[in-house]
Amino acid sequence: MSNPALGHRLDKIISRGIQKFINCLAGNGMSFCDVHSMRYFHALLIIFAGVDPATVSTGIKAKGNKKLVMAQLDEYRKEYAYLESAEKEEDVYFLSYMKVWHEKRKADIALNSWESYDAVIKKHIIPYFEEKNYRLDEITSKIVYEFYEYLGEKGNRVTGEGLSTASIKKVASAMHLCLKTALLKGIIPFNPTVDIPIPKRTGKKQHKHVCTTQEEAQTLLNAFKDSPIKLIVYMCLFYGLRKSEVIGLKWKYVDFENNSFLIKEVITKHKTVVEKETPKTEESEGTYELLPDFKEMLLNMKAEQEENRRLLGGAYHDSGYVFCKADGTYYRPDCVYRIFVRTLEKAGLTRMRVHDLRHSSASVLFDLGWDIEKIKSWLRHRDIETTSNIYTHYNRKHIKKLAEELKDLYEI
Repeated sequence: MSNPALGHRLDKIISRGIQKFINCLAGNGMSFCDVHSMRYFHALLIIFAGVDPATVSTGIKAKGNKKLVMAQLDEYRKEYAYLESAEKEEDVYFLSYMKVWHEKRKADIALNSWESYDAVIKKHIIPYFEEKNYRLDEITSKIVYEFYEYLGEKGNRVTGEGLSTASIKKVASAMHLCLKTALLKGIIPFNPTVDIPIPKRTGKKQHKHVCTTQEEAQTLLNAFKDSPIKLIVYMCLFYGLRKSEVIGLKWKYVDFENNSFLIKEVITKHKTVVEKETPKTEESEGTYELLPDFKEMLLNMKAEQEENRRLLGGAYHDSGYVFCKADGTYYRPDCVYRIFVRTLEKAGLTRMRVHDLRHSSASVLFDLGWDIEKIKSWLRHRDIETTSNIYTHYNRKHIKKLAEELKDLYEI
């Protein structure tokens, strides 16, 4: 390894190579004496050094070694493409690395998740860091902290207001995952995003979660009696289901004979509408009792769809979804939201998200005397903390109501 191309970069080359070597051993159960692992390690050193593998001896007494190194060369070059334009490792720029990291993840995570990260990277991270032009090794905890503070104060580049805490958390997640990868690859010595607090928004108020009482819920349901999404709203409120789960319900998961239905598939959207068989978490899958009122409404809906299929013939889209339009096409998540908001406005009711129906379901169950564990099970929350957060909001509202009842109790 006397080639001058190794020169000043040898220390970092070895550092990264060892990290990759260890990952290789852990992922494949290899021992340190395994010849193939040593080839893998040597190939990494070659790529980092920019040396043609056909001209360098590996020092391993195994036939076909050079061919194996050559076979893996393209794969490694793609993985470390962000280094090729740099004269030395210190010239790796943060945004260049993040763009390559982000693009590579497209094949590894759900499309909607990738699009969500894509939005925050393009809308917030790139505009902020583009002019600053930091190298990857220049990103410090102070820089990350100042970035988050900026987002909280005036991160909305259109209105100049601060972003919500939830929005800042999405940005922070992208930053953390990107720099965590750089750390694991041995490119940086530590992850500067660790333990950086997320600031509270200083602009206009955060989104206010709406939890209705049983009486308020009934008023809301009455407003949707003639709406095309009536049963979607009913099921979100009564069963505490997510919008994606209700509009993703298919007839094959409805068992009229045994009076049950199964949450198995969802329809989600960020930029692209995605139909998938994986709900939010494993706990999200569940079988529900099909109560008489819902059974009757679903049977009527099924009969109506059969009639539409007969009338439209080949123009009918047989999607298999329970909730669909007259031509059989399913309801897009954004379409449901628009109808939902317009109906609330027309009825003069408090504006809310469709997801607030799920919180309202929990609120009504609290009123009925259900404990947190039962509600967690009913809503299929992954952990009790999520249910407790809803209860905390509910409890504050309940205490305020009690205080209102007591305000005229005594004359002072």
